[in-house]
Amino acid sequence: MKIFKKITLVMLCLGLFSTVEPNVLSPLDSNSVVEASVLNNATYVKVSTKVYTSRSSKSKSVMVIPQGKSVERLAVHKSWAQIRYNGKSGWVASRNLVEITKTEVLDTKKATKMYSSRSTKAKVVTNIPADASVTRLAVNKSWTQVRYNGKIGWVASSQLKIRYTKETFAPRTYRMKEDTTLKARYVSSSEELVSIPKGTIITSSERYNTWYKVSFEGKTGWVIGKHITSYKETNKDIALKVFGNEFEISGDGHDIYVEKDEFYAYFSKNRLNIRGENIDEFRLAALYIDKLNGCDLDIMTDYMWNARPGGKYATGIMHYNYEISFSPRGGVVVAW
Repeated sequence: MKIFKKITLVMLCLGLFSTVEPNVLSPLDSNSVVEASVLNNATYVKVSTKVYTSRSSKSKSVMVIPQGKSVERLAVHKSWAQIRYNGKSGWVASRNLVEITKTEVLDTKKATKMYSSRSTKAKVVTNIPADASVTRLAVNKSWTQVRYNGKIGWVASSQLKIRYTKETFAPRTYRMKEDTTLKARYVSSSEELVSIPKGTIITSSERYNTWYKVSFEGKTGWVIGKHITSYKETNKDIALKVFGNEFEISGDGHDIYVEKDEFYAYFSKNRLNIRGENIDEFRLAALYIDKLNGCDLDIMTDYMWNARPGGKYATGIMHYNYEISFSPRGGVVVAW
């Protein structure tokens, strides 16, 4: 009889645990979409950024991350952040990072209950009135985890409707599908700032519903998403941005040729041949390399300029993964 009572008690406990689900999402649940926290691991660099071995700009610099590249943030210590990029880790100034976030705000369709877990049998955390705004934290099947008035719990997804989605992401390139007006705010009735012609290549890293934040001719505003399409920026596009219309730019793919008067540069997949008599033009070539792979702009400019035949670095020198030396046919060679 005692054994029978023990078995019955165990069965009752198992039944209780299976009825009420724990308020925990499995990290393997593919249906879960989690809002950015205070320390979001996903970030991107807003400017070309040096990576150091320790939390000091006096420590060794191990690499430079090009502007706009996504990195994984591993830790934060005061004004420094430890990151991982292309399999390498190090420390960068936190001010150079931008969090990749997604915030979804929803309204309740009618008065509804917030539960402690994904079950109507769970404890009621609070009652949410109709037309109240909540922030979505996660989605699991037919339930949505939300924050309301500082409280967190679960609401049936059918009781919610989207109010707005706000998102920041690593810069993406788009092409204008038609002539478009840049608006001061993300509403059609907003002030018109400037007209953007069809075919213009733009970059955005922020979205509000179907509106994208972009800059054009010194103005920053919003364009509606139906007027843009994704575009993969080519090396020639980058060269045009860096060197401008004053230079003759030709080629495609990895093979880009840039010429102007006595200046000549040939960029291939992992090599640059350059010659010229103007250090500012060498700096533009260094900037092009930085846009593609990352480098210290000042050091790269100095090394290339002084690696010309007869220069102080004519025997060759290394800068990160770049080998810089003079060309026997004149000019400078940079290989990576």
